[in-house]
Amino acid sequence: MEEKELNNVSGEQVDGMTQDYLAAINELKQNSVDRSKYDELKAENKKLLEAVVNGSSVEAPKQEVVKSLDELRGELFNGENELSNLDFIKNSLELRRQLMAEGKPDPFLPVGQQIQPTDFDIATAQKVADVLQECVDYAEGDSDVFTNELMRRTVDVKIR
Repeated sequence: MEEKELNNVSGEQVDGMTQDYLAAINELKQNSVDRSKYDELKAENKKLLEAVVNGSSVEAPKQEVVKSLDELRGELFNGENELSNLDFIKNSLELRRQLMAEGKPDPFLPVGQQIQPTDFDIATAQKVADVLQECVDYAEGDSDVFTNELMRRTVDVKIR
């Protein structure tokens, strides 16, 4: 009989402790900062302190304008304004990123009624996105450099 009582007591303690642990973990998550954001802020504060000590000035960080999905789709598909190759790919990659962040399917994957994307399809779509992003980064805002880098990194398949 004592064993049954011990099991019941220990079972209740485990359940109670589990709830306490879950509550403590949730509280930590709500009051904690992501390590990468903390390190970024720490580095920024170090730059500011050095600027004050040396008497120099620090450029304010540029904030990127985040476009909505509708704005991105409008720029990409309406054809109202001519986009350079670089701008078109930047918008395409941003649209892909936002769609996937919302849990929607990757627009770089094949779509159809009888099509089920394979692991190879998913890996290929990611490889395409990575190469495009590398070309965008390499171009540093110059559309001609982007186009040249993209042509250098892709193979033109001849169709007969």
